[in-house]
Amino acid sequence: MFSFTDKAPDFYIQLKGANAGRPLLSPCVNAIGVKANPEIFEPRYLYYCFLHVYNTGIYAGLLRGSVIPFIRLGDITTAFVNVMAVQGVRS
Repeated sequence: MFSFTDKAPDFYIQLKGANAGRPLLSPCVNAIGVKANPEIFEPRYLYYCFLHVYNTGIYAGLLRGSVIPFIRLGDITTAFVNVMAVQGVRS
């Protein structure tokens, strides 16, 4: 479906701060790259799927840390799969 990578990502996801989980088109210091599997998802479509998941607010409940909130990669993947399953999006 997708993988987290530093080499030639299609887009990025912010990992730290109040906007953790937000997809980004350009890199920032606190972001990880996401590479879409083109056989399953068009990269731009996957970006908008992640934006939808971020806009649901599900990541707010998954933030950890007392000074600088952050989200784990496993939480991002689990939330993405759960929200897409509820919304009826199939890969």
